[in-house]
Amino acid sequence: MIINSADSHMLEVQSVMNHTHDSGDGDVLAIVGFNGESDHAHACGGKQWKDLQLRMSSVKLKALGSSKINDMFEPRVQDRIQKRMRRRPGFVVPPGVEFILDFTPPTEGPELADLTAALWLPKMIKLWFLAGIYTPETILESGPQDYLKRPLGDKAASAILTLGHDDVCLNNTCLLDLSPWRVDPNVPGIVDEDPLSPSPKYIPRWRRIDDYCRIRHRVAVMRVLRAINGQGLLLNSATRMWTVAQVAIHLEVPQVVVDPVTQWLITAPNSKFIEICPERAFQLAYALKIPSVLIASFRILVSEHAVDYLATNPSPRRPSTTWAQRQRDDYGDFPSDPIEYASRAFADRISGILDRLQSDQPFDVFHVQISQWERLRDLAPEIEKLPNGATGAPHPFKAAYEKLVDSLISVYKRNLATALEDAYLGSHLEKLIPAQRKHYIAERDIIPLQILYQNLNDRQKALTSLFWCRLKNTDAFGSFSESTYQGKQLWRIAKDYNHELNEALAKGAIDTASMMERNQDRMYYDILDDFDIAQFIEQLFYSIKSLCDRVMDRCGHDTNVAFFLSDHLLLSLNENELNYLPIWADGLDDGSGGVFQEAIPPAEMGPTEPGPAYHTGYTVGSATETDQTSMAAPSDLGIGDLDIYSQAGSIACSMDAQQSVTTGPARHHVIAASDFGFESDTSSVAENIYSDARFAEPANHQPTGQALARYVEDVGSENGEDMAWSEEESVTGAGLEAQTVGEQPRTAPAAVTNTAAGGSATAGPSILDRTGNDDDMAGIFNSDEDDDDDDDTSTLDGSEFDWV
Repeated sequence: MIINSADSHMLEVQSVMNHTHDSGDGDVLAIVGFNGESDHAHACGGKQWKDLQLRMSSVKLKALGSSKINDMFEPRVQDRIQKRMRRRPGFVVPPGVEFILDFTPPTEGPELADLTAALWLPKMIKLWFLAGIYTPETILESGPQDYLKRPLGDKAASAILTLGHDDVCLNNTCLLDLSPWRVDPNVPGIVDEDPLSPSPKYIPRWRRIDDYCRIRHRVAVMRVLRAINGQGLLLNSATRMWTVAQVAIHLEVPQVVVDPVTQWLITAPNSKFIEICPERAFQLAYALKIPSVLIASFRILVSEHAVDYLATNPSPRRPSTTWAQRQRDDYGDFPSDPIEYASRAFADRISGILDRLQSDQPFDVFHVQISQWERLRDLAPEIEKLPNGATGAPHPFKAAYEKLVDSLISVYKRNLATALEDAYLGSHLEKLIPAQRKHYIAERDIIPLQILYQNLNDRQKALTSLFWCRLKNTDAFGSFSESTYQGKQLWRIAKDYNHELNEALAKGAIDTASMMERNQDRMYYDILDDFDIAQFIEQLFYSIKSLCDRVMDRCGHDTNVAFFLSDHLLLSLNENELNYLPIWADGLDDGSGGVFQEAIPPAEMGPTEPGPAYHTGYTVGSATETDQTSMAAPSDLGIGDLDIYSQAGSIACSMDAQQSVTTGPARHHVIAASDFGFESDTSSVAENIYSDARFAEPANHQPTGQALARYVEDVGSENGEDMAWSEEESVTGAGLEAQTVGEQPRTAPAAVTNTAAGGSATAGPSILDRTGNDDDMAGIFNSDEDDDDDDDTSTLDGSEFDWV
């Protein structure tokens, strides 16, 4: 393997270096120039990097859909490139070449700044070669239980994936010496050296590569071009993997490198990279659209961030390390951060489970029924009927019942509190988790995980697997029945209860007939059987184990990614938390941002039409400028005056609903109650006017003719003339006069003017000029369609207005 890795590296470097204008065929000549960058640097073998050229197909390049590449085919760009190339001494356009594409990275300007930032190597990328020479402890082959096996978990990462040299070779003996490709027992982990430590150094000087290298950048461009030509892509180091991926992303051809990058990331045990540096794995997977890697890294990041979210004194900035001391990195900027949203949802869900476990009815939390507890709970109504004694003391059976119930809850909560106080790893995990953490934490910095756990608050502890592991193993810490309550053992309390139960039954103190009637699904004498403390404990522990197993589900859905180092984390995200991922990763984020918004609560009167169009169904009156001291009649909402954007009539806004675009009233416009000509303190008159006036504008789902039959005498013409309203058939008692909204006069009795976009209140289309079939709409949206007493009259009232 070592020899194969070294040979593959050398052959690939030689293959890339030897590209000239004769390499390949096609009508495109792709050029990557070095501009003298390699005068003082060389590749493995001692040769300097020279300008690289590659023949390619214009059809294949254009089919990639990259705007950056397609722009190079523009005539103006081609003229500029060809003129520049022809000025080079000795340059001749090869026969059959129609296009020359210059892929040489810029040497200055904002584009270079962006490229430099993208290609700047993260620290873990520079250190990842250590994964190829560090040998983990043997226990890493096992899982949380020693009988579970994780193949390759205790092996160094493959040399062919991790030990490749940089394109600027600083190792003068790399062709002769294979030691850089071998495992080194002196390497303590994938961590940097302590500069103050006298221990032997394990990172060679030539492994201290530059954060950004122009030669590495240029060679990576050629590797991407070769991959487009189908010539294969060897990623034999984290440095090369990162650089090639970022170049492909910049050139807008990520699909070219997706397969090799995915293979590099998920190949065990190299997949430990996802667990040690999930931020960078997430960043790459998001840009390259690799679902399995994105989900796996997302689980880790959400679990760690959720603990930060529930901190007693949360930091305004993200801590530099996680609660388990993993060094954090950057995972990119998002308009809406999916990790942040999912972390809060995950923290709230797990905290809710803990709250229910700590509640006064903890045994009702479990999905698995505890029949012995159900039996006690079914007895509660009969217990309450038992009379007190002559001295006021409770009935003996009632006292025994209450003591048994209290003792069971008390002892259970005592065990729960113990699980929150102490981190229990068990003999196997006691060795496994420290061996996992050695991968990425220097020995000098490691704090025992049990101490870190004790520094967390209860809700944070519930977000770790340590708590659930301890709770699951509650029965390993002594007999539950031997626990005491008020100085008495549980089994004795249960025995006393059974004695009093039989006494009560013998004396007829329990209404067995009533119990039989109330519990027809089960025989009453099942409820009145003796309480079996042993069976209760067995059922309780089984229920606890079942709950803990669900919460600690480590497998999830990431079957393509093996987890070797994350047994201390809680990775059991459910569908709601994973919904913040993109659609291509089985989430719900389609790019619109809707998944990050609070769900719109349903409007009280339902939707007005298909889609996200809602109406509140209410109008709100406001006082006018001429009468600021008097309040308008109470609105249907009962909140009186609401003057938000008052112009001539108020504008009511709702965060919960949006009015659909119709030919009806303008959005937000509501006519003030005092404009209708009644005194503001005569609320009964106001209610009558509103009740009648509301019929003037039907909701979308009502037949227009039905709604206006009693008010309309003359329907407006098809040319959009105003409706003529009969004085005799105007709204009863309204005494309505001409109103104005802004500067547009209108005629009422309509409670709302028609000021739809582009039209005035007097010249706009009539309500009866709407397009569409009202009868068809009624068949879909009529809320009264299931009413057997429907007489086909209008059901419009204030609640059916189309308002925001």
